[in-house]
Amino acid sequence: MNIRMKTTKIYLCLLAFAAIFQSCNLDREPADFIGYDSSFRNMQDAAKWDNGVYSTLRGKFGGGYVLPQEVQADMLNAHASFNDLYSEFHGWKILPESEVLQEIYHSYYAALIDVNVVLTKLPKLEVSEAEKARKSQYLGDAYFARAFYHFNLALRWAAPYEATTAEKDSGVVLSTEVVSVNKPHRASNAQTYKQILDDLQQAETYLAAVETKAGNTEISADAVRALRARVYLYMGDMKNAYQEAKQLISKNTYPLIEPYYSNVNHEGKINPQEDAFAQMWFYDKGTEQIWQPYVAKENEVPTVTSLYGADLSTTTYWDESKEKNRRGDYNKPTYVPTREVINDLFSSQTDHRALALFEFVNTTVSDKEVSTQLYVVSKFKGNPNYATLASTHWGGYVPNGNQAPKPFRIAEQYLIAAEAAYMLGNEPEAQNYLNTLRTSRGVPTTEETGEALFKEIKDERARELAFEGFRLWDLRRWKQGFSKRSFQGAEGYYQVPAAFYAQGFNVNIQPDNSLFVWPIPKNERDINDNFNKDQFRKK
Repeated sequence: MNIRMKTTKIYLCLLAFAAIFQSCNLDREPADFIGYDSSFRNMQDAAKWDNGVYSTLRGKFGGGYVLPQEVQADMLNAHASFNDLYSEFHGWKILPESEVLQEIYHSYYAALIDVNVVLTKLPKLEVSEAEKARKSQYLGDAYFARAFYHFNLALRWAAPYEATTAEKDSGVVLSTEVVSVNKPHRASNAQTYKQILDDLQQAETYLAAVETKAGNTEISADAVRALRARVYLYMGDMKNAYQEAKQLISKNTYPLIEPYYSNVNHEGKINPQEDAFAQMWFYDKGTEQIWQPYVAKENEVPTVTSLYGADLSTTTYWDESKEKNRRGDYNKPTYVPTREVINDLFSSQTDHRALALFEFVNTTVSDKEVSTQLYVVSKFKGNPNYATLASTHWGGYVPNGNQAPKPFRIAEQYLIAAEAAYMLGNEPEAQNYLNTLRTSRGVPTTEETGEALFKEIKDERARELAFEGFRLWDLRRWKQGFSKRSFQGAEGYYQVPAAFYAQGFNVNIQPDNSLFVWPIPKNERDINDNFNKDQFRKK
């Protein structure tokens, strides 16, 4: 996992000019140890801080910020060679002592410190008339980042939001100061989400002049609206979620992919150069991306979501072998999709997403001579333009996972609008938004109503946002447990042998399982006894 901090104490990580974190121990250093004033002398300094805020934010859309909750949910099974990656999450045995838990928690709060430096120092910086627009944009970026970080902390560590009990329910520690010598108290859920929404309002105001366009590498007011629609959805505020999503859809700045027929070769594979959905995911092109952070091959790289697992060693071994029938693409992924995902969720033969999201490959565990075939997740295999090794396999390169993150796409807004409309009792509008998206994806439309329509909306959300970090939180807000994580293979036909899966991860998760909310890391409770004193309800 690509998270910068490993610690058993509270550390404050600060971005210097080159966006390198430097650590300081609050137990040993005074609060004014770092001279922030000297690092905020002019707009050139401000630009460096903004670049740092942007770079850190770009790193929060993959790897350890996505996979723990995805493997905890119901759509992935651990491959036998997964090396215990996030095993405590996959097995629902998350303890407060978990290093992964601590790393994620500390990483968000370290990022918040840098954001708060900008929000504290930049407003005081005197600038010329020509620099005012840039100053506003930097402030908007920082407010957006602070809202995003607090929201993601709340998803993991706050009680699920309920408007009637939000004042009494536990939220998260709110970080709005650069440094505080006081041990922080946990905010209520009402206070937590008010802070998030207030920061988004500020961000929208400051980013009003930033151009809104498809595939924007800059954070714009539309990205703010997309995040706010997501926040309202998880708050259960369907009226506001619907309005935000509808506004973005109605602008038509981010049109969905036009309906098309997928061209497949004799092996049932698409040509990524010709397929619109593959172009969006593998080449970072398209019109659906509301915000797509900038990525470059050398030093502007994202956090990688390691689900593809190109196995160069085994592939080379068989390439050099005389057994030509054993040659092919070999992958050794950490996790693979379940049978329910492959056979049920993506059962439509015309779903464009399935052709780009999954690949049927060879796989081994420890013995190169013993292999089988299964589906792997190829959604995050990486942009060929950012590859460092060429190959005759995997489409001509060794996929390394480097591609532009796509944290806000218009497809999500169609799903929010459909679900919100349904919950508000407007089934015709729910059908309309759902079917518009399905038509774009090559999936037959539906005329279902009532609970059957709601199931279609939930299934479409699972398909469209598969493995992007939403599934666990969606199951929680739908109050939906699960017990099935079946191995791949059709009933009565070929089954992927159990030897290719990690064992011991059978679960039966009830909707009220306490680990739908992650425990506060032990080192935080040990250092800050306010966590034990706060009198909020815990769910």
